[in-house]
Amino acid sequence: MKMQKFTDKQKGILYLSLIFMMISTGMQLDDFYAKQDSYTISYEYVNIKDMSQAKIKNKVNHTTIQTKIEEKETQEQGAVEEIELEKKVEEVPLTETQETEEIKPKEIWHLPIEIGQITQYPHSGHVAYDMTSYRKMDEVIHPIANGKISGIYTDSAGALIVTVLHEVDGVKYTSQYVHLSRYADDLYVGKEVTINDSLGQMGTTGFSTGVHLHVTVLDCALFDPNDTNCADLNGWYNYAEKRLSENFYGLGVLVYVPDSWYNFNKE
Repeated sequence: MKMQKFTDKQKGILYLSLIFMMISTGMQLDDFYAKQDSYTISYEYVNIKDMSQAKIKNKVNHTTIQTKIEEKETQEQGAVEEIELEKKVEEVPLTETQETEEIKPKEIWHLPIEIGQITQYPHSGHVAYDMTSYRKMDEVIHPIANGKISGIYTDSAGALIVTVLHEVDGVKYTSQYVHLSRYADDLYVGKEVTINDSLGQMGTTGFSTGVHLHVTVLDCALFDPNDTNCADLNGWYNYAEKRLSENFYGLGVLVYVPDSWYNFNKE
């Protein structure tokens, strides 16, 4: 009888042990499966007697797909945000400076006659460009830049001469026009002139070998007593030779002077 009771007690302990083991094993299995990816397998063909012979067509890892979907969504969201940012940048209104078209500065210096041909270039003893025109005395002389009449005179040889004072970027220049056949009407010292005004007409007055214009340009103010270089004509000639030795060739430094030209546009 005692033996039977002991056996029953052992059985009870054994049963309890088995129950605890099963519960523990179940918890471990749950934890194991919880950590695994979820798969869906599709087959191209299946041998129902031997699954080792089944040919898998596709094995889908749902966890991986979900991860990729999330990553793709994140990337797409980032792309959308980047596009929206670009749109915002594009939608920023232009500043006044950006909206304003770049304005090409107007040309300051011009040739003095509309139709011309160079007959002599500057050189030592002749610090000017000589130019002629087939229109001869009908060719009108214009200032090479906007300015103010600073001199109207006749030299010792009888040449009719006009000088114009120009001031560009704080620098004073004088242009001298020699051998005119006549002065323009209503011309006087101090008159404001533009490149479209007439100074007179081409001629051959004074010491001249033919109808032409002798034009000199220097970076000084002729007849200005405050200008130590060009206060008078003697200073003008001396300064012209000095600047020529320093490679300042007058008009050709300020504007391109071709060998010949036709209908030069002064506007």
